[in-house]
Amino acid sequence: MTDSADLGLLLDRPLHDEPALLERLERFLAPRAAAVDANEAELRDGLAFLGELGLSSLGVYGRPSSGTLERMCEVTAAVAHHDMSQAFALWCHRMGVEYLEQARAGSVRDELLPRVRTAEVIGSTSFAAAASHYLGGVPLPVQFRRDGDSLIANGRIAWASNVQAPFVSVTAAVNEDDPDDRVVFAYTEATPGFRTSPYPELLALQSTNSTSPYFEDARITAEWVLSEDFPDFFERVFATFILIQCSFCWGISERALSETEPALSGPRDVLREDLDELRARYDNGVERLRRYARAKDRRTLAVRDVLQLRLDWGRISVDSVA
Repeated sequence: MTDSADLGLLLDRPLHDEPALLERLERFLAPRAAAVDANEAELRDGLAFLGELGLSSLGVYGRPSSGTLERMCEVTAAVAHHDMSQAFALWCHRMGVEYLEQARAGSVRDELLPRVRTAEVIGSTSFAAAASHYLGGVPLPVQFRRDGDSLIANGRIAWASNVQAPFVSVTAAVNEDDPDDRVVFAYTEATPGFRTSPYPELLALQSTNSTSPYFEDARITAEWVLSEDFPDFFERVFATFILIQCSFCWGISERALSETEPALSGPRDVLREDLDELRARYDNGVERLRRYARAKDRRTLAVRDVLQLRLDWGRISVDSVA
């Protein structure tokens, strides 16, 4: 594996100034995209490829040696240009890295991180409900009771991706008797009491292994508890979560717009004004995404601004493809 700290200029200039790397990504990703859409190729192989290049662990919060979040966003967009499913899986996997990096000392962090970085173990995220809880007060769907040093967890997570063994995912839970007692814990396919629903049928996203995990008296031993301070943990991972999400919208939008431009000839030129307006929105989105990703401390970013950017990128990507 190539550590991101050894990538030299790769971390110091825009990705479009790295044609050799872009060509290498295209050679690997583009021929596989149709097979990935048909669920005939595994996204794990793509994650391993990106891990070998040191491109799935860039920009960890509080770890300057890991590179920049802006570069992680560029890489995610470049992957999405060729394969949206692979970019989605990269986001999930990258968040698995982030959660483990932010975990407390004494947890499973040190044991699992090397295996996740190489995609021997896939990183997953089950944190959407935690975001809804922190930002909007929505009740956490997973509850626990304490049993000595362990937690006994029950509840269902509405949606998680990259749930393909071996994997590690992370979620938040609340004490069934104390709403102020909230924890963040990791789980795998081997967690006692972990269950998973069958994969639903998804259009072109079947290979993301997305489903609804649930817990039935699942025993979470102490080393799998990543943090006993839910608000602090959430604040450290939130901007990373959203900005990399924005980045796969960036990549698919760029691909759609680049293929639209040469098609606007003859009678179709009547759509030129619409394309120009959309391109202006796209450019504004890229500028804001880069600016937020370069923040000295991403915890200081205004939550409203980050969420607005995510909403804008969702609309840009839908309009670009349309």
